[in-house]
Amino acid sequence: MKEEKLKTISFINVPSDLKMDFGSFHLDPAIKLPVQKPEGAKMLSDNDITMESIIAGMLTIIAYDEKNKNFSYYRDFVNAVQPNTAEELNKAAIAKQQQKDYDFAEELFLAVYHMLPQPASCINLATLYSYMSVYEEEENKDLDKADEMMNKAKLTLLDGLRRFGENQYILSEISSFEGFLGNLDLAKDYAERYLKVADEGEKKEEMKKFLKQVNARLEADNSFKEAYDYIMLDMPEKALGVIDGFIKENSDVWNGYFLKAWALRKASRYKEARESLLKCLELGESNGDIYNELSICELEEGNRELAKTYLNTAVDLDEDNLTAMSNLAYLHLMDGEFDEARYYLEKSRKLANDDAILSTLIKAYEKKTGEKLGDNITEEITEKTEDLVEGDENMKDNHEHCCHNHEHGHEEGHCCHNHEHGHEEGHCCHNHEHGHEEGHCCHNHEHRQEEGGCCAHHGRCHHDEGQANG
Repeated sequence: MKEEKLKTISFINVPSDLKMDFGSFHLDPAIKLPVQKPEGAKMLSDNDITMESIIAGMLTIIAYDEKNKNFSYYRDFVNAVQPNTAEELNKAAIAKQQQKDYDFAEELFLAVYHMLPQPASCINLATLYSYMSVYEEEENKDLDKADEMMNKAKLTLLDGLRRFGENQYILSEISSFEGFLGNLDLAKDYAERYLKVADEGEKKEEMKKFLKQVNARLEADNSFKEAYDYIMLDMPEKALGVIDGFIKENSDVWNGYFLKAWALRKASRYKEARESLLKCLELGESNGDIYNELSICELEEGNRELAKTYLNTAVDLDEDNLTAMSNLAYLHLMDGEFDEARYYLEKSRKLANDDAILSTLIKAYEKKTGEKLGDNITEEITEKTEDLVEGDENMKDNHEHCCHNHEHGHEEGHCCHNHEHGHEEGHCCHNHEHGHEEGHCCHNHEHRQEEGGCCAHHGRCHHDEGQANG
């Protein structure tokens, strides 16, 4: 966008009849003047060169080319000719943001921030980017663009810290911002820095509460990770002791119950594991991993058909879930349901043709049916050609317990797919609420702009008239 905007400008020599002296500002005839070309025009005509088009050209440079060698001159020129420009631009930017004319609002807020840098104008620009991120995600379904806008919001706040140092308003904003993104260590750091410089008052008390919540969540996450590590070390009983403490403090977080179910299942306590998995569903979470785990529990309890039903649900929820897909193929294969087995083997092969476990299953299918799966991947359901090959019961016994390992290793006799459930650092539990106590999040991540504006808790709202000059 920057390059496109700057292409709309032409530079002219200072007209001989243009005389300007405003206080300490003096016109420099050696510096060419930028002129905003009319929309769609490639060339300038004499009629296009007006004071308004010159000011517009300068504002475009102020917004998008802060490193321009004549930046300070153009900024001083605008301030000399129109002393209230920043305030008027700020009002216009607010109006454009409310109309969701975000590109124009960005240009205006950038001009304000660069013309009259202040913590408030920094926060306003960052706030606009967060609105743009929400818009791209919800309206345009463009997640890459949404991430780009969220990154711009963060970079703007970091730029504000570079310009203004340990400013309490920016520190408060970026702490809330990082908390929303689930970057709790950063949220904690910025909140602690805020408290060192903040004025006494209601806002400071709110941030103390926010920091307390962040610390509690970090402590809970550490417990979560500790339990996860115990499971990975095949110490499920120790994991259960830790995860119960986590659930006590986070009774509405589905991840805790899922991790507990995993530990219970590893401890061969299948009925209890099933109850924890059903609790995940009760809390509103529904994903392929939950149903895959349910299928394992039901299989261990002798409910083979229900296990298949759960795996079918897992596949329906996530058609790229190789774990569930290959496990379903395995069960059909073991039950002599070769048409269905081939169907899911083919679909699995589309996801990961070079997967070692899948290759083992394909070889088992070919041995049982006498049918060779070709190199070309299809989704057709084929005719069953043979019954179970005699003497192959040993292979069935060795595969009876599917997907028991989550460590991406394979214990003896367990050939089905394994998974870690996505509980890597930064992904466990604290990203599932996306809510903040009132007053903690200047960005209005509830995706709405309430009366009073999204920066109201800073006392520096971009809805306040004249704020940019405040």
